[in-house]
Amino acid sequence: MSFDFVQVDAFTRRPLYGNPAAVVFDADALSDYTMQRIAREMNLSETVFLLKPTTPDADYRVRIFTPMSELPFAGHPTVAAAHSVLARYPDQADVTLLRQECGIGIVPVEVIRTGPNTLLRMTQAAPRYRGTELSRATVAKMLGCQETDVADTPFDVVSTGVPWLIVQLSNVAAISALSPDQGLIARECKGVRAAGVTVFAHRGDDAAARIRVRTFAPGEGVPEDPVCGSGNGSVAAYLAKHVQPNDATGAYLAEQGIEIGRDGEIHASWSRQGEALEIRIGGEAATVASGQLHL
Repeated sequence: MSFDFVQVDAFTRRPLYGNPAAVVFDADALSDYTMQRIAREMNLSETVFLLKPTTPDADYRVRIFTPMSELPFAGHPTVAAAHSVLARYPDQADVTLLRQECGIGIVPVEVIRTGPNTLLRMTQAAPRYRGTELSRATVAKMLGCQETDVADTPFDVVSTGVPWLIVQLSNVAAISALSPDQGLIARECKGVRAAGVTVFAHRGDDAAARIRVRTFAPGEGVPEDPVCGSGNGSVAAYLAKHVQPNDATGAYLAEQGIEIGRDGEIHASWSRQGEALEIRIGGEAATVASGQLHL
């Protein structure tokens, strides 16, 4: 059997930047085992499989695999899948909203066109927070930095679909100088039931991007994720709770992937309705390769 696939760089409009994801079309006939084997073969942080939806409330369904396991949701595969659906299926080419069915339910993806550019903005799951008892010394050792580089803010596990340990650093220079202990990150994140650690720092200058981000998930077979949509969703939820708790809305541009040559941009925003917090993460995408799997 043959299956068409594309490779899409998400959170960028430039090929060979951002975060690559493989998108496999019409994958309903593939078993769980084969999907996992394909994800290992692709050796990207995630491979996403497009399937028929199980509900009329969705336009398509996805399953998302890292090289090690299946995820109920992930951000950059969502952008990559939406980009691929718009390009492949003529009846979807002009829509302004796509409804993606995945492990966390229906994820709406807005299609925002501005001239030749298309921003794909998803609404992620309602945030969930868990405190941890990790010390600053342990976190600094995990990241390979000085304790003074770690900001005096909580170490929460935050999920808008995938649980991430969120750590704020005191300056942007520290985030670029990290020398992470991958084994320690894998062990400590397993202990706090997180997929990995997402680190952020405020830029503090006049650059367009306000936040610099890095994500490490060695326990999922991903030493460093170039640009992480679910990690950025968790950062936005963290900021809404700990940094801007009294603001009804917030928005900013984040950058990620700089240190590994995969520069990407993430449009993050949130809004409150009483106690409810809605997180939106958006980005552009570019198709860089296409082909067939022969299985």
